[in-house]
Amino acid sequence: MAATGWLYSCTYTHDVNFSLQQLRQAVFDRREFTLPGDLIARTDDATLAKAAPRTNDLQKLLKISQELDQALSGLGLDTVDSEQQTRDVRRLLEQVDKKGFVFAAREALESSSTPPATIDELLAQCAAAGTHSILDIQHISPTPQSGAATSLSDEQLQTLFGTTQPTRAMIQSAEQSGKLHELCERWHAVYLTVYEEGEPVEYVFVGVSGD
Repeated sequence: MAATGWLYSCTYTHDVNFSLQQLRQAVFDRREFTLPGDLIARTDDATLAKAAPRTNDLQKLLKISQELDQALSGLGLDTVDSEQQTRDVRRLLEQVDKKGFVFAAREALESSSTPPATIDELLAQCAAAGTHSILDIQHISPTPQSGAATSLSDEQLQTLFGTTQPTRAMIQSAEQSGKLHELCERWHAVYLTVYEEGEPVEYVFVGVSGD
């Protein structure tokens, strides 16, 4: 799946990081994110079949997982999680052999459909796939970096809007033209303040994330 461009707004406060965290929690509570299983659920059988890995590749994955369990155990480390992953791979391979990849993929989706209880659990569950939402952005940074939101500079605001105090209408126009998302690399976000009659009223966060 391609990355997703998104835009969120929230009430202005004097602490932008506080506003970001409040917004992230609200997005999580509203279930406005994408789980890996959601992609399978929205994909038709023919497309899933085309994406099916070769059985030999799954067998190699199982062997690697088993060898990793043995290595961790030999070092005296906790292998509970890795052994569960090995069992999951073995179960998937068994179902692929019996009923094909499409059935196995959908069964795996059904068995792992328990929603995460926290944002941290969600991020761990999504791993490199991301959530395709602002939940992939975890903090504010003065400089661009992965997983962070950076404020647009006055120069950028002037270039985009002709003012350092853009209104909702100005921001909406810039979003529709694609100019805001052009400022964001994948896994990065920018934010700006919305003004109404010269007073700050909202923050807007714009980003691109997911894989």
